Amino acid sequence: MRIAFAVMIAVLFLVRPAHAQVNSDNIAELLAAHNFYRTNLRLPPLRWSGVLADEAQDWAEHLAGIGTLQHSGPGQNLAWATAGSKSLTQLVNLWGSERRYFENGNFPEISSTGNWMDVGHYSQIIWAATTEVGCGFAEGYGRDYLVCDYDPAGNVMGERPY
Repeated sequence: MRIAFAVMIAVLFLVRPAHAQVNSDNIAELLAAHNFYRTNLRLPPLRWSGVLADEAQDWAEHLAGIGTLQHSGPGQNLAWATAGSKSLTQLVNLWGSERRYFENGNFPEISSTGNWMDVGHYSQIIWAATTEVGCGFAEGYGRDYLVCDYDPAGNVMGERPY
């Protein structure tokens, strides 16, 4: 009986979403991680949006509660990793690593692979018209979930990223 109770508690702990919040230190880290890619292209840095962050936090908690990734709308990047295995910068760098396939053409012709989704996270980060970002972070099902919302949204049909 004790073992069954312990297993039940462990399962509840693993699937229960954490209510981790992005704080001022995390904001600086997330902005620096995003703006690293923009600075390399001489694009203006993104500014933090509390409104976008609140929306992203709600969505991150939702994803942590259901244990899967799904977008809530356009202008959004999602990442997940085993809980505690990656820093926020490393999660943003998962998107940034798409740079190796990126080509600055008219959307959706922006990837050397022929599939824009292979670079869609990176192109959102460096989309020149995007000025603001807000991110949320939560843990659930043994994973960390990072959600970043952007305004205005990038990846606009027929437009060039920069």
